[in-house]
Amino acid sequence: MTASMMMLRLCGLLLMCATLIDAKLDIISGDTDVQVGHDTLLLCKADSEGDFRWLKGDEDIDEDRYVVEKFDESTSKLLLNKVEVDDSGNYTCVFDSDRGIEKTSYQIYVYQTPDFGTTQLHHEFLVNQTVSIPCVVSGQPAVEIDWFRNNRTVKDDGRGHFRIQPDNSLQILGIQQEDSGTYTCEGRIKGRPITRTLKISVVVNEPPTVLIRQDRKSVLAGPYTTVSIACLVKGVPTPSISWTLPSTSDPSRHKYNSDKSELTISAVTRSDFGEYVCTATNKIGNNTAKFILDVSERPTVVLDQPKLEVIPGETGSVICNATGHPTPTIQWVRKTTEEKMMNVEVSELIFENVMPSDGGLYSCIASNTAGTTTEDFQLITWPGTPDKVSVAPGPSSSLLIQSTPVRDGGSSITEYILQWKKPSEDTWRQSAVKPTSLLEITGLEPYTEYFIRFAAKNSHYQGNFSTEHKIFTQSQREPNSPILSLSEKKLDKNSVSIPIKQLKDGGSPILGYIVRYKGNKENEEWTEKEFPGNSSKIQLNNLQYDADYQMEVYAVNNNGSSSSAKINFTVPQPVSQPALGKGGVVGIVMFIFLILMVSVDAFCCYTNHCGLLNFLARKLFGHNISESKGMDEEANNSSGDVKLSGLTLPRGSIPKLQSASGAVNGVHSEVTCDKAPLTKFEKKPESGDPAAEA
Repeated sequence: MTASMMMLRLCGLLLMCATLIDAKLDIISGDTDVQVGHDTLLLCKADSEGDFRWLKGDEDIDEDRYVVEKFDESTSKLLLNKVEVDDSGNYTCVFDSDRGIEKTSYQIYVYQTPDFGTTQLHHEFLVNQTVSIPCVVSGQPAVEIDWFRNNRTVKDDGRGHFRIQPDNSLQILGIQQEDSGTYTCEGRIKGRPITRTLKISVVVNEPPTVLIRQDRKSVLAGPYTTVSIACLVKGVPTPSISWTLPSTSDPSRHKYNSDKSELTISAVTRSDFGEYVCTATNKIGNNTAKFILDVSERPTVVLDQPKLEVIPGETGSVICNATGHPTPTIQWVRKTTEEKMMNVEVSELIFENVMPSDGGLYSCIASNTAGTTTEDFQLITWPGTPDKVSVAPGPSSSLLIQSTPVRDGGSSITEYILQWKKPSEDTWRQSAVKPTSLLEITGLEPYTEYFIRFAAKNSHYQGNFSTEHKIFTQSQREPNSPILSLSEKKLDKNSVSIPIKQLKDGGSPILGYIVRYKGNKENEEWTEKEFPGNSSKIQLNNLQYDADYQMEVYAVNNNGSSSSAKINFTVPQPVSQPALGKGGVVGIVMFIFLILMVSVDAFCCYTNHCGLLNFLARKLFGHNISESKGMDEEANNSSGDVKLSGLTLPRGSIPKLQSASGAVNGVHSEVTCDKAPLTKFEKKPESGDPAAEA
């Protein structure tokens, strides 16, 4: 096998030699780096014939150790078998030919492949510890070591938590979960591209930690109440989870998720209360967390009997058993139209010397912070004895019985027992009537004396009879007179409305009312009208004004008519509006005419200084006052403006003045009608002013 390999290598070298065109002397070899124990061949090729000699360093080859052969006159080979480290060195081929001595050298590096020996490939460390990952590498010559993680060189810069130790081990300070992974240790022959790598896995273990965010929870028990307890667990390796539950809890209502980190309890009951412990375990250790479930339960009430029948005078009791959490309190309530609290806060309610008034519903109320529950109890005894009874004759020889409400003894009244007999009889006759019916005894003999009594009966017992009442029956008769309310009558012009009431109908329904009325005129006849039996008022229309009337009203049933109800009333004269006569019309026309005359005269006085008002003003105030008034106004109005009745009139707009029969010193006296009683307007016209003349 070795010989054949050598021949293959030799052929390859010869082929390479054939490709060398310019080389004169050269050494050809497969690789300069040779692993210990392997063979290597050096082929020295010259371009001419001559003698070959091999040197290692400066000394001739030890032909006892190495194989030297002349392949032909121009080729020599040097075979190194199973090289050792000390075979490394510089090998020189010396060629002696007619041209002289020529030399060429080739360096051989012999190495021993890096070997990791028994270096551990897997490491597990505890979190937060400072750890070392060893990498033991052997090889020749010297071996250098580098560390890699995720294809990146692990550097020791003195600041991180990675350190390269003198023995080439990797130190990690305070190792964490993120430091887990695969690390690569690379051994490299110093100065040569000969490397070998070893992958080392690192696992960072962490003891379990358990967290339940809520350490206590209070819920109300019920079929729709669900509680979930989440147990948050960390740790490496992944911890397993187990639960410790209260001994009273029912596992059939428990449900876990896939890793048991969450426990769900459905339809929570009081038995689920207590401590729940979540435990996480891995090979490093275990840890626990506790959760307290507090379950409140609405009270449950159970009576030893729902109802009790007791005869008056005897004793009875009922027991109310209440459970719940927290422990409920008990209160008894008498249920009536207005519930009455009883000062009974014990479970047993005792009735001593029972009376009809004790019958009815009682409620046992159990309460706690979770709620309130009520259960009713019924005490049944005899109905009460009727009291405040009145008996009155009814229609058709009947008797009507009235009474205040009778106590039902705790159970609804089902019927009343009515009994009657004549004084001469020993046996009572009776009938039963529903409580919703009229208490009436019919079919009696008219104008006969009877003894009457009655009793109430409920669904269990009949009560005592009332005291006996003696009464005479009557027959059907005509009705009593109706009642007319004269004080409530209403008059509307010549119509009157009078309310009517019928208190007693004589045992037969009122068929109608007959109304007769007439005025106070001599020989006036009665007018008659009929009204229905259900009428509530008598309405008479088209009566005469300023007249007094008499009215009679009769009530009529099948047995006849009543005596009359009589009243008198008056229809007054209507209030008339005063009419406007001829004198009034004449007065209004004269007043309007006078107003028009005064208005026209005032307009004439003001504009043209004429009329009656102007004449009266001149006679009353004369010319002197007018003159002085005019001069004062001329002196005060230097601007040429004159004010009349509070109005400013510019020059040239002064009304035309009328002068008296004479002028004093050339001054015309003038009186203005609008101010005649108080002021006089006089103005001396400027001479030569055409406007003033106008």
